[in-house]
Amino acid sequence: MSIQDLPEELRTKDIFHHIDMGFVNRRLCMTALGREGREYYAEHASPGDDHFSRLHNDHLLVTMLEDHCEYYSAPTLLEALESGGARTVFRSTEKLTACPEIYDAMHVEHAVELPLDYGMPVVISYHTNHVVSDTGRMTLAEGSRKNYVQSIIGLLHKEPDRYRIEPMVIGAPWLDHPRNGEDNGALMFFGRDHGEVLPEDIEQFSALKDVAVAGVDEWQEVMSRMPEKAVKEAIASLLLEPSKKDWGGESDDHFSGNVVVGKRRRTAAFLLKGPTNFREMTLEMMGKRADQLVRLTKTDAEIYVVQHSHLIGDAVRTTLRALSIQPGGTKKKYCLIDGLATYRLLKAYGKLDVFADVAGI
Repeated sequence: MSIQDLPEELRTKDIFHHIDMGFVNRRLCMTALGREGREYYAEHASPGDDHFSRLHNDHLLVTMLEDHCEYYSAPTLLEALESGGARTVFRSTEKLTACPEIYDAMHVEHAVELPLDYGMPVVISYHTNHVVSDTGRMTLAEGSRKNYVQSIIGLLHKEPDRYRIEPMVIGAPWLDHPRNGEDNGALMFFGRDHGEVLPEDIEQFSALKDVAVAGVDEWQEVMSRMPEKAVKEAIASLLLEPSKKDWGGESDDHFSGNVVVGKRRRTAAFLLKGPTNFREMTLEMMGKRADQLVRLTKTDAEIYVVQHSHLIGDAVRTTLRALSIQPGGTKKKYCLIDGLATYRLLKAYGKLDVFADVAGI
């Protein structure tokens, strides 16, 4: 199953990103919330000590922590590492190596599998008595080799020979939350994918879904010679906006306040890559430690759009999601427009003819 299996209405819906906790260090969570947060929790927590009372209280505590992180704009793990990683509270969804020791050991450590190299290993370290569910224990034991991902809120420490994460909460990205309404059954199993919108979900680009392409040669022949400037001008014109001039150090190639997704106007930042490197997009094409993606997601936009003249590799998708979609967030989304989708977009709106002479096609 993938995000394409969801109808557009659910793909584009603003969803509260919750964590289905498998691990909760309640003391650390309470410390992070501060005095007012602890008082609120005490007033609203269930007084019982049965399973359902504990479950209710843990969901309340985690939701409060997510709101706290959202209010203070807590960074992702990649952003925290980029800034130096010195005792930073972060929130993001990551892949962890398998940790079968979790069934027997009182304290465990395992590696975080990152797409970028920060010069030292990044490990997550915790006491197993804070594991609160059998499912959480199993997913941590089996790790990414069984395709599990974990949403984490934690404290990042920089040590002489490594970065160490002290987790507050670990669990599956989860969308089954009262804030998302009662009709969220279809979303229940899409926690790890939700947040991506398809190019055709942008109202101004929607006609591309009706364009058929005969084969790979048709679009590659055109996109291998289509200048980045032409794509930028086409996108700007479809949004009824002027195309801005390039300048060194920019965070994005185009910024729009008129992108319509889910019947609502939103802000969007675009990163465009032309055919200079006409091959599948990799993180190495995004600058040192993918700094272009990092800068893109630091802009004050609701949607981050990455466009390339060729295919877009999975590492780029994974990194863009990790930088965009955070526990506690509701509105941030990301979109990938590869060479095939770009060709269909240009063809759908008659832009191929407009730029054919410029591109020499």
